[in-house]
Amino acid sequence: MKIFLLLLFWTLWYVNFIAKSITSPLMPLIEDEFAITHAMAGVLFFCFWIGNTISVFYAGFMSLKIGYKRSILVSFYGMTIAFIIMRFATSYVSFASIAFLLGLASGIYLPCGIPLITAVFSRDNWGKAISVHETAAGFGMLTVPFMVTMIISVMNWKNIFLIMSAACLILGVILHVTSPDPRPEKIEKGGMMEIVKSKDFWIMTALWSSCAVASMGIFNVIPLFLVKERGIPIETANTIFGISRIGGFIAMISVGFIIDRFNLKKLLFVLLFAAGITTIAIAVISAPWLLSSVLFLQATFSVVFFPAGLVAISRLTTLSERSVFTGILMSMSGIIGPGLSPIVLGAIADRWSFQAGILGTGVIIVAACMLVGKLKEV
Repeated sequence: MKIFLLLLFWTLWYVNFIAKSITSPLMPLIEDEFAITHAMAGVLFFCFWIGNTISVFYAGFMSLKIGYKRSILVSFYGMTIAFIIMRFATSYVSFASIAFLLGLASGIYLPCGIPLITAVFSRDNWGKAISVHETAAGFGMLTVPFMVTMIISVMNWKNIFLIMSAACLILGVILHVTSPDPRPEKIEKGGMMEIVKSKDFWIMTALWSSCAVASMGIFNVIPLFLVKERGIPIETANTIFGISRIGGFIAMISVGFIIDRFNLKKLLFVLLFAAGITTIAIAVISAPWLLSSVLFLQATFSVVFFPAGLVAISRLTTLSERSVFTGILMSMSGIIGPGLSPIVLGAIADRWSFQAGILGTGVIIVAACMLVGKLKEV
């Protein structure tokens, strides 16, 4: 039964992650459809992540009221409705508004899904269970570009949203029928304030935000970078983009065993430092074959940080604190990482180039590594 539940949570996170990232490989088409600039394209990401941030922030408090399972059901049924409406958006403003609603629905899952997994599995198996769960994000990054390329070759690109709507509805029904529903214990307001006052909370937020920029922030602009600045056709760009995600998926399968065997603080430092260095390399390398290799490495290091980070969060918190800690952290990092960074990178590209923005991002990520040493032992 535990294996089935882990597979179910994996599939939920896979579809949820695709909902967060599906517009990235579609963005060149969206720009042409609505005749918008790179910065305006970045605003679409920002609208989504503002909605996502709001729901991530309140997800922990929602779970205290209605439980983890019902909170996730709200998320998936909400995404079902949002994707249907998005299919029929006819203007930039309407598309941006629906992106906000989609973000509002999708943000609930992870702050409720992780505590649910840690309630089902023993502490000794958290590293393995969370890492297997997180391979869904890596697999999503890997498959989304190929899925988009395949679908737009046979039908209108907007029909992708109807396919996503059906997937969300089916998974919601399966979750409703099969999942247990452990309830978190309520924590006092003072306990919530203790979370926000904690030095470890702010350190983890800074580290998570840095890696969110390295993964989702850079992820969201890479197709535009390859198509608009490097002059690569969209089909080829999405193929390169998809292949570069393979490393993250493979690494996530094995990282759970590494987490349980090695010092977690040292692992967090190495992964974040490597993500920063490879982000810098994306900006300075121009040879297509070498750029593809660097994209592969950058995607690997940036996404593997997250399962290690989630295990660190789980070790720093109790079950009753976990969803609130995770929700507040992810809401803040959601604004900074995939929310604001595409706008900033798009604005820099309009003024100078994507290359300049990506280079600066890499330098900031490397500098953030220094904070790992101030984190207490996990």
